[in-house]
Amino acid sequence: MSDTQGLLLLLSALRALAPLALALISLVAVPIISAERFGAPRQAATRARYLVVALLLLSGGAAFVAGAGVASTLLIGELSINPSQPGRLLVALGGPIFAIIVAVGEGRRAGAMGQVALFGLAVIDLALAIPIGIAPIALLLIGGTSLAALAAGGKEDAERARAVFRDLRSAGVLITLTVVAELLRSAIPLSATDPAYATTASLTAGVALSLSLIVLASIGAFPFHHRLVRIFDSLPIVGSLMVGVWIPAAITLIIFSELSLLISAVSDPIGGAVLPILVVTGAFTMLFGGISALLHDDVGEVLGFFAVGSSGWLALGLAAVIARPSTLAPHVLVIPATLVISLFGIWRAAIRRRYDLVSLQDLTGWARHTSAIGLVLVGVIVAMIAVPGSALWSARADVIGASGSVITIVVAVAGAVALVAAVLRVLLVGLSQKSRDVERTEVRRVTHPVTIAMLAGTILIAGAAAGLINVESAASELLRPAPEATVVPGDLP
Repeated sequence: MSDTQGLLLLLSALRALAPLALALISLVAVPIISAERFGAPRQAATRARYLVVALLLLSGGAAFVAGAGVASTLLIGELSINPSQPGRLLVALGGPIFAIIVAVGEGRRAGAMGQVALFGLAVIDLALAIPIGIAPIALLLIGGTSLAALAAGGKEDAERARAVFRDLRSAGVLITLTVVAELLRSAIPLSATDPAYATTASLTAGVALSLSLIVLASIGAFPFHHRLVRIFDSLPIVGSLMVGVWIPAAITLIIFSELSLLISAVSDPIGGAVLPILVVTGAFTMLFGGISALLHDDVGEVLGFFAVGSSGWLALGLAAVIARPSTLAPHVLVIPATLVISLFGIWRAAIRRRYDLVSLQDLTGWARHTSAIGLVLVGVIVAMIAVPGSALWSARADVIGASGSVITIVVAVAGAVALVAAVLRVLLVGLSQKSRDVERTEVRRVTHPVTIAMLAGTILIAGAAAGLINVESAASELLRPAPEATVVPGDLP
């Protein structure tokens, strides 16, 4: 191998594995920067926080610059690591978002939380870059459970321990379903040669059922909502978003693409009873999550139920994929939904750092006292409503319309309105008379660098989620080509 070939191989490896490389660097860099030779021990947490914020920004920037082209493809033996557009988009957006959350939240464990985000983004990028069917789902499930344990560490907290145990138990069940789906999918070619073995439609229906259960459980749709609410109520916000939102979003993208490809190859309809169940589940999840967020007082539970309600869009998208596998509308919904919840998470981190209160009754007047944080919540509302006529509005209309039932459409629309009302309620609480605890809280200057970064991030995230910044085209890319397509080495999967 010549020096030029070796250099090109090294550059390809760096482009393909940039998020993972930066996550591994943090394992060495964080302990070094926390050492006494770099400053006073009491400032070690601050130095670690600044470092992981920089690494998160580098991770997002590296994913954006490297992209998913031919130059980012890496072949290791028989394994091809071929970064996808959706995977790189998640990392490019997730790096700055989690950098803002770590910077805003501060805290003693900010460095560890930054590492949770770094490794979470690396796992997402790697899983979406390995075009080997649905096996990457297992990688995401195991990675999510490991990150939940890391996020819960450092405290002898029974609630956090129970949340991790519950997540581990759920991951075990979902991995079993993944194995079942993979076995059924691998048996589909046999049905074409031996009709007595099984029909292609029946095997595909079995795969669709298994994958549907994985999506519903991972995103926290009803009746699997309890795990997601407990995650948001127990884990730090970085761990909650990564384990409860970002990794499930990656799983959903994989499954949407897999189902689109499998069902497109089957001439017979395979929805059966699964399709109406998914439609009803999605619509009811939105309404249930929105009403629950309106009724609860604990800030963590409000955010958790908001995430549950938002997952209803993805459940409806799952039904739309099964009914019309050629549509890309469900793929468009995944990343905007993730951004909206993450923006709400930034608000949660800022509120917790400023006031250290968990009850909305104690937080009356928070928006009047800290107007910058109030603008973050306004950004959440803008992101939820989105720009009329945008691709997001069209995708929502297509997904809701795929149900074919007027009652389901009414329930889904009512759920969407309830979600907006839940956020408005939190904002109205902030605009009311200040409580004593809020009045006594010290206010950070608007010109503070963290505040400026938070507001700038809010504008960008809300713009991307609302359709002002176009991310739908990259988000709707399928993760691998259809079986009949010709694959050129180095092309996007």
